Amino acid sequence: MIDKPSLSRRHFISMSPLAAVALNIDSAEAQGSAIPAPDYTIPASGFHGRDENKRDWSGDPRSGKVVFLSHCMLNQNARIVGAADFPATFEPLTDYLQKKQVGVIQMPCPELYCLGLGRTAVRVGLESPAGGQRLERLLDDLIFTIREYLFQGFEVVGILGKEGSPACGVTRTWLDERQQDGQGVWIRELKKRLAAEKLDIPVPGVTDHEQDAAIEWLEEMLN
Repeated sequence: MIDKPSLSRRHFISMSPLAAVALNIDSAEAQGSAIPAPDYTIPASGFHGRDENKRDWSGDPRSGKVVFLSHCMLNQNARIVGAADFPATFEPLTDYLQKKQVGVIQMPCPELYCLGLGRTAVRVGLESPAGGQRLERLLDDLIFTIREYLFQGFEVVGILGKEGSPACGVTRTWLDERQQDGQGVWIRELKKRLAAEKLDIPVPGVTDHEQDAAIEWLEEMLN
């Protein structure tokens, strides 16, 4: 078999848009099967889940509390065009978490990871077979991280989803070209995995301009 010559960036840019798209699809299909699932059996020092790898974390000033946030709460630049409500972050919420000394873990943006910044039909893309495969990889990594924090004795206060999002909405989502009651694709699948793993982690929603409600919820959880 003769290998096809690799294309230079200049040659790729000069191709017609349709030809470039076709090449990208072929390359993605060829490489897709080569992307390994997360391997949790790496035989190295520090492998999670072993009693001998549990540590005493009381020797420094860490709070021992973490919360997971939807990506756009810390980076509005990831939102779909025209949808950002703030220049950068959910400042009331992030300011509160900093004041309370809670570690903030930014979840990946499933929309960006699966569909890119120029995305349009978000829900259709996320629920496609290829989108579902990519979401599974993100879920694997997230569940791994949650389980490790819990195993090591940390408190996972909650997983905060972005209300109204087609991916991260908890009680409100974007569906059929409008806002309505329902769950985003990412949150829906995440809750399934949490239940299957018997992980009792609360998943409240945060509305852009009603962050006080989420702060009140956190206040109850942290006191």
